[in-house]
Amino acid sequence: MADTYQKGEYVRYACNGVCLVDDVRLDSLARKEAPKEFYILKPVSNPASTIFVPTGSPALVSKMSRLPDREELDRMILSVKGLTFPWIEDRKARLARFQEIVKECDLRDLICLALCIYQRKRDLTAAGKKLGASDEGVLQRAEALIENQVGFVLQVSGDQVGPYIRSKLES
Repeated sequence: MADTYQKGEYVRYACNGVCLVDDVRLDSLARKEAPKEFYILKPVSNPASTIFVPTGSPALVSKMSRLPDREELDRMILSVKGLTFPWIEDRKARLARFQEIVKECDLRDLICLALCIYQRKRDLTAAGKKLGASDEGVLQRAEALIENQVGFVLQVSGDQVGPYIRSKLES
């Protein structure tokens, strides 16, 4: 059975990041439709935006998840210590896999992805080369999603998230 969410709760919704459940109400988005119950979400990063998630759609509700508390977050960060995704040499296959990870927006996988790309970037820099633009773009998107979720949980600015995660992984 899918989780149920309450008005006033903060959740992660797909790649929209942290959202406030602004309301749970009956609404009819099309005049000819019977009213359906929706979660009305307001992305924290864009409060002018509104997302309607039908409560009766398991596929869409499954894109919502509760945010970890600080302890759960720390355990999750520590669980990725020493893990990374293998580097896929074929650029198209790598980009497709990396975009899939970003689309799924799982925080643990996003951190592993960022670690993988950081390691590759270090290796390339040491060899006097640069990271490709598509890989750099994926890294920036992953960092933004990580900063959104972790920053919200810790109640810190985005520029404090990277150092926090690194300190946990280096301890």
